[in-house]
Amino acid sequence: MRIHVPLLLIFTVTAVPATGQSLNIDFGQPEDGPSSSYAAAGLPGHWNSILGAHGTTTTDLINLQGTPTSVSVRQIGGLDTLSDFDPATDDNDALLMDDYLVTFDSVLESCLFFENLAPGNYEILIYARMPAQPDVFGFTFVDQEPGVPHYEVGGVWPGGHQELITFSRHFATVGPEGNLEMHSGVVPGANPALGAALNGVQLIFLSEEISTDGFESTPVIL
Repeated sequence: MRIHVPLLLIFTVTAVPATGQSLNIDFGQPEDGPSSSYAAAGLPGHWNSILGAHGTTTTDLINLQGTPTSVSVRQIGGLDTLSDFDPATDDNDALLMDDYLVTFDSVLESCLFFENLAPGNYEILIYARMPAQPDVFGFTFVDQEPGVPHYEVGGVWPGGHQELITFSRHFATVGPEGNLEMHSGVVPGANPALGAALNGVQLIFLSEEISTDGFESTPVIL
């Protein structure tokens, strides 16, 4: 079952996204992330490969060009970083999708709290597929997305990334405070003992300006 909640705005991107404060994050062993040539479902560039242990903050995240930023992320709720062999995935797909943060709590997701992001509009891709367990779904959402739609992510590996099978897509605005919060948890009513995965995240900086029709993309390199 997949749940879709309509967005309050229609988002239209009118130019190629900027990469100045765009970030790729893989949860797993440090230095064991995908290649910088790997785009997954977003943009290629440097991958921050981090354990993201519960209660810890990772600072100075590196942007797609390999330059350190002032952005930090704190993870709450995911108590373990696991790795499972999935025979369906290989190469960079396996490096991203076969390791993951996991929560076994029906009321506490794996939650990411970003700080010091540049204000503006972002596309967020949340990878939440449980490797080698296509019947286990993750429940994803972003606090700053209009209407806060929730999505179920999971299923049989389709040979490459596919929305709502390997990831969910979100659009949100970061305010002047620079904060963004996102989550992957157990689907309501599902067995929490099966867990919910959070494999990684991509943040794509779109623009600084919003029109009444949604995103007007005016890329700004930061």
